[in-house]
Amino acid sequence: MLFRELRRLCVEKLTECAVERPFYEADLIAAKCLGADKNMLITKYDDEISPHVCAEIFSMVELRCERKPLSYILGEAEFYGRVFEVGSGVLIPRPETELLVEAILRIAPDARYFADWCTGSGCIGVTLLLENHGLKGVGVDASPDALRYAAANVKKYGLDTRFELIQNSDPAQLVFNTRFDFIAANPPYIASCEMDGLMRDVRDYEPAMALDGGDEGLDLYKCFFEIFPAMIKEGGFCAFETGGTMQAERLLELAPPMFVPFEKIYDYSGALRHLIWQKR
Repeated sequence: MLFRELRRLCVEKLTECAVERPFYEADLIAAKCLGADKNMLITKYDDEISPHVCAEIFSMVELRCERKPLSYILGEAEFYGRVFEVGSGVLIPRPETELLVEAILRIAPDARYFADWCTGSGCIGVTLLLENHGLKGVGVDASPDALRYAAANVKKYGLDTRFELIQNSDPAQLVFNTRFDFIAANPPYIASCEMDGLMRDVRDYEPAMALDGGDEGLDLYKCFFEIFPAMIKEGGFCAFETGGTMQAERLLELAPPMFVPFEKIYDYSGALRHLIWQKR
């Protein structure tokens, strides 16, 4: 089958299944299976594609029509211009989280030691380390599945000596010899009652433990507010991703007195997405 015909069939199937960006996703799937740059697919329109590769591409398209996230199908997701390995059991990196990374790099250029809590794929911690070569850090997560992907990404980018991964579900049980210049966290923040209303792609495939934040979506934040003040240096920072404006405003009310609001970061839709405090 010629690639142009293969692509047409894939786009038609994805459109029929109401996938939002059928051309874009068809091209990403094809590029992955062909081992090609997506931007160079136009040069392959008249190429004959083997039955084996056609079958692989059609299989991936079928999975996408079942609403399996494209990143899980491809086994990778882009974050801050880099590719991270992801799959079942780890949260897929979101573009809005890049805004938190940018802010941390800007406000703490001289930081030397940090923690990335709920590290997931390690995308926040790994990116911070690659952008600031003077940093070392720890990535903490409760999920062994997520940490396997984090470990793969740490190895991929050669950061084994600069980023330690720790499995932990109770921050109160962790003791560090040195206090952190900052702690970043993207914890589960969806209220339990809202989980059923999530998009199928998220609800049915991404790990509930990385999404469900308890009755109000605030369980881990409350824990962090109790534990983090003792872990952060005076003048250091605490940076959280949140579920949006209403939740962020609630967190500003809950924060301990030694955490002074430092910066509010709005996402691409105008929602208050990230909060940064400085410790007195």
